[in-house]
Amino acid sequence: MRPVLLFLFLIAPLWLSGCANLSTFEYPKVSVTDVQLRGGRLLAQEFLVTLRIDNPNDYGFEIKGVVADILLNGQPLARGLSNQHISVPAYGSASLPMTANVQTLDLLQQVMELGTHQAIDYEVKGHLSVARGWSRDLRIPFKQQGTLDFWRFIGDQAIPQPLNDGY
Repeated sequence: MRPVLLFLFLIAPLWLSGCANLSTFEYPKVSVTDVQLRGGRLLAQEFLVTLRIDNPNDYGFEIKGVVADILLNGQPLARGLSNQHISVPAYGSASLPMTANVQTLDLLQQVMELGTHQAIDYEVKGHLSVARGWSRDLRIPFKQQGTLDFWRFIGDQAIPQPLNDGY
């Protein structure tokens, strides 16, 4: 009888308060803030992609990992993974570095499309793994999409200029 009373008076309120937090949980906003080439080999390139996680909740949480797919013009380009644990504070932000691998042939195909002077649609989608204490981790999906106008971004720098011979 004592274990039942212990559960009802001590553990059940804690468990129910955890469920109450989940019912008011607002998904964080995830966005890509940086992409850096880390190196590579003939058939694959490795990038370091930094994600920013903005927490709109009045309590913090711990992220245990992330998986993300990067698509350009609707075509899969890279898959990123990270098992780095980070804490995201209440009403705060945190950065999460993720390694993404790109097949060189896929990258070359996308570069060839840059030559068409068309804007490139991009999409980053995946999920965060959020720790929930005693129960299974919570998978939080995210998706960011937009358009890149590569030629507008680099402007006249992409056009070779004649040498200036004037003194």
